Amino acid sequence: MELTFLGRGAAFNPKEENNSAYFIEKDELFLIDCGERIFDKLIETKLLEKTQNINLMITHTHSDHIGSIGSLVMYYYFNLHKKINIILPEKAKHLPNIQKILDGFGCTKEMYNYISEKEFDGKYQTFETIRYTETDHCDPLHCYSLIFNTNDGTVYYSGDTREINTIKKIISNGQKIDKLYIDTSSSNFEESVHLYIGAVEKAIPNNLKDHVYCMHLSDDECIIKAKKIGFNVVEVRK
Repeated sequence: MELTFLGRGAAFNPKEENNSAYFIEKDELFLIDCGERIFDKLIETKLLEKTQNINLMITHTHSDHIGSIGSLVMYYYFNLHKKINIILPEKAKHLPNIQKILDGFGCTKEMYNYISEKEFDGKYQTFETIRYTETDHCDPLHCYSLIFNTNDGTVYYSGDTREINTIKKIISNGQKIDKLYIDTSSSNFEESVHLYIGAVEKAIPNNLKDHVYCMHLSDDECIIKAKKIGFNVVEVRK
């Protein structure tokens, strides 16, 4: 399973634009996050017109991950006469914040659907299941990573996180791993809300380095370090 990226930057790295990824199956667009610039990218790439449905996953409600949801929902509803599907985990703790943002943008409830992650089980070739798993990014937000179970193995998408334990658990469980898309930063300080790339290096065995794809990049230094370690760096769709 391969994700295509519309942007790969951290919130304060606008040169690399908002971190967001997608894949397409059965004429359906599966989109992970929609930060401030992502609606523009979707229009530029004509992805909305090329696909029949949008299934949106939101990892958390920082603006660089949800900032253009209002434009996306309204454009899809008024211009294409469709509703986007917002995929949620069971007992989604970030749902109240998502709802407040949609309400604040003037998106009424007939413009979108909330759909459980379990509704997608066993219906697609790209993946068997999508599961949200709660992660530690920053207080007071509830934040999530995503785990896709695929025929090629586990695909992990960290979202924004400062904890390495989920990655370590996936590795220690002996699961077949396809790809690990990981939030990486060149900054190393105690109060950081992102993963220091040196900590990621220590957690990843040598035989899995080429399965790591660094994203949500803090700066050019982070890219240089990632490549020196032997990690991949996600590329943005041109």
